[in-house]
Amino acid sequence: MNPDFWVQVLLLAIILDLLIGEPPVFLHIVVWMGNLINFFVGSAPQRHRKLYGFFMAAFCAGTALLAGIVLESLEKGLPGMIIAAFFLKSTFSIRMLLASALGIKKDLEDGKIEKVRDDLKTFVGRDTSTLNAPQSASAVIESVGESFVDGILAPLFYFLLFGLPGALVYRMINTLDSMVGYRKEPFKELGFASARLDDIANWVPARLSLLFIFMASVFFGKPLEAVRTCISDHGKTASPNSGWSMSAVSGALGVRLEKVGYHVLGAKYGEPQPVHIIKAVYIVVLSSFLVIAGIFLIGKVALVHL
Repeated sequence: MNPDFWVQVLLLAIILDLLIGEPPVFLHIVVWMGNLINFFVGSAPQRHRKLYGFFMAAFCAGTALLAGIVLESLEKGLPGMIIAAFFLKSTFSIRMLLASALGIKKDLEDGKIEKVRDDLKTFVGRDTSTLNAPQSASAVIESVGESFVDGILAPLFYFLLFGLPGALVYRMINTLDSMVGYRKEPFKELGFASARLDDIANWVPARLSLLFIFMASVFFGKPLEAVRTCISDHGKTASPNSGWSMSAVSGALGVRLEKVGYHVLGAKYGEPQPVHIIKAVYIVVLSSFLVIAGIFLIGKVALVHL
């Protein structure tokens, strides 16, 4: 992999994300991934569903890997750079995450709780019909913290390690988990392999997230509390990974984050308010650019030693 070319691809992908955001549905790579997954789900047998789920996950991840390899083999001129940047941008999303969070913050400040509950249905995987304002703020902050890992840090981490194929395979694994990785029927057996793959893929990025959130909290929060709360509370979530970034953000902001009936992070703190959403956004934005800066630095060091 030519470091100079791929550093430029990353820069262009970031520009596309920040200036344009998500492409139309018919051009969105994640939508294509979802269509492939839906084909397998629709064809799933009634028997041997766990074995079929392993095959589904392997085939989908293999398809993403093959696509990445083909894309990396394209001509390395401007057209190849644009195509690669388009596909790389599809694996992460900064603008959409932050715009959605800030939109809900404004609605909470305006007292539009019913609209907030409705918007949260596409933002978090919990029942939002009875959430009050602090619980809604908590849901948004938790989602922002968790999405820093699976929507920004992890895909860029695998891009750094394995290039475009690594980023695409990660995005496929994460999409599989979001669609079928549930512990209840009809996905308990069908999504078993997908959920375990996602746990493995996020293991290192989730733990790395504490480092970046700590650094960002120096400017926008409480860095030592981020570390303390992460160490004490990261294991309280059902996922072995999501608790790391969420509890770090909880400590950095000094707010209690609760998914009713499931977990409480930072129990000693007060309830979150709309203002804490924008502070969480600041922390995740700075954390994201620290990740990007680190990748650029590594790319430049690689160039010097070529």
